[in-house]
Amino acid sequence: MRLLERMRAALWSVPVGLQLSVLYTLLLTGTLTLLGAVLYTQQDHFLVQDASMRLQQSAARLLTKPAPKHPGKGSDVQPPADINKIATDLVRGLSGPDVAVAVFDLQGTVITSTQSVGEEYRPTLPNLSAEQISKATETYAPEQWVLTDSGGGRRLIVLMQVTSAGTLGNAGSADNSNTVSSPSPSPSLSLFPSTPYLLLEQSASLAAADAALNQLRFYLVLGIIVGTLLGVLAGMTLTRMVLRPLDRMASTAEAIASGDLKRRLRLPSGKNEIARLGGAFDHMVGRLTATLDAQRRFVADASHEMRTPLTLLDGLAEILMIGAHEGDTQFIEESAHTMHGEVGRMSRLVADLLTLSKLDSMDGAAKPPLAPVDVCRVLAEVVEQMKSISEARHVRLVLECACPLWAMSETDRLKQVVLNLIDNALRYTPQGGEIRVRATDGRAGSLCIQVEDTGSGIAPDDLPHIFDRFYRGDPSRTRSTGNSGLGLSIARSIVESQGGTIAAASKPGEGACFTVTLTAGRTSN
Repeated sequence: MRLLERMRAALWSVPVGLQLSVLYTLLLTGTLTLLGAVLYTQQDHFLVQDASMRLQQSAARLLTKPAPKHPGKGSDVQPPADINKIATDLVRGLSGPDVAVAVFDLQGTVITSTQSVGEEYRPTLPNLSAEQISKATETYAPEQWVLTDSGGGRRLIVLMQVTSAGTLGNAGSADNSNTVSSPSPSPSLSLFPSTPYLLLEQSASLAAADAALNQLRFYLVLGIIVGTLLGVLAGMTLTRMVLRPLDRMASTAEAIASGDLKRRLRLPSGKNEIARLGGAFDHMVGRLTATLDAQRRFVADASHEMRTPLTLLDGLAEILMIGAHEGDTQFIEESAHTMHGEVGRMSRLVADLLTLSKLDSMDGAAKPPLAPVDVCRVLAEVVEQMKSISEARHVRLVLECACPLWAMSETDRLKQVVLNLIDNALRYTPQGGEIRVRATDGRAGSLCIQVEDTGSGIAPDDLPHIFDRFYRGDPSRTRSTGNSGLGLSIARSIVESQGGTIAAASKPGEGACFTVTLTAGRTSN
């Protein structure tokens, strides 16, 4: 295990480009070497077989002659009387500059050969065992094998039988590790059973074939080397081109980690994995930067908002503790009222943060099961709850809902969503304005809840971000309204946790409309 871990650690310390280049080199070299070996082997086999067939055909042309008439049924065909003359003619007719010939009797004794035994050419058959020689008359095809002589050159040995019919017959089967057998029956004109009486051995030099193979081997090695070098260069170039964006991504990520949040990859647009990764990386960093900026703004705003009431609470508490109010009952009541309002304001801010924290920590098992909810009843309760606030601000609150309408939701969470939307509308709707709350059947089994106001509307630049956490379009205005920038974010988190969607539409000066879409539900009978 330690060795494996060390190997893994060493691998991770090597650049990816170098790893890919080594892999390309090994695969390319291995493939070219395998193809070269197959081509070389096939060419060697073809040249040896071609030389063997030429030797067999030469012997067949010399030996083939009209078969003698059969003397009678049951008679045996006798071998020719002058075997020595036939052997001499075979040696004289088949010998050549690169071909040596030897003729043997069936016991393996040399009758004659191109050169006498003991000189440059040594017949191969006497080197075989007696058992191998005895099997020479039991097979029906020429036998061939390749031997390496003392000078390092290769020679092809072909052993055939000469039958009493004056034709080529069967070959011996030699048990030799260098044998390259390719049985091929020789042509025969004999119409009757033929009896072998001689063994013909031809030994041809493969120098010409070896020269061609050496040239082929040179070109194969050269091709493998050149192909590997070209493949490595092309692979390294391609790898560098592919990995260059990753290098930029790594350096950009390091710069961002060091605090430079303005850095971006800005890769060319495209549909491959690198382009998509670069786009996703820039988008992720952009979202992260926006979130961090929003959090910084929120921390600054929350610190300011909490510091002001805390300072006020501390001052009022100190006055009450030291008795500086001198028993002024009205001052005490006003101080208590002010302290209560500031505590409530901070409590709402803390409650919003806790709500978001709970929503973030929920997983699939922790989410409450959804059930059919009477939306009109929920909206009526919320409108009734917020009516006193709207009347105090001289804003008309109108409910439009044809009962009953059902949605798959959770009652308390749905109330919280609608409360946040109405509260948001009240903050930005001036006196004499109107807020309409309605529920309608949507498309494809959905239900829509809308909260529409006649306020100042939302600026186009702010509209895409109003559901982002801690986002507040006009800091001075939102601070005066007591908005922490969390209400709409909480509404979106609740709606999305119930499988719904929430959207906003607005034109500056004409108000805004928030639409919540939920899955429609049915009542149980």
